[in-house]
Amino acid sequence: QSDVGRVIGRSGQTIQAIRALLASSAARHGQRATLEIVE
Repeated sequence: QSDVGRVIGRSGQTIQAIRALLASSAARHGQRATLEIVE
């Protein structure tokens, strides 16, 4: 089964939080990162 809806969360809050953590961690190492959800 697909859990994409669960990962994205209500109004996209969960995926935005995950992206913020990823961007923060990447910036700490002088890098840029993106997260793309593929169904």
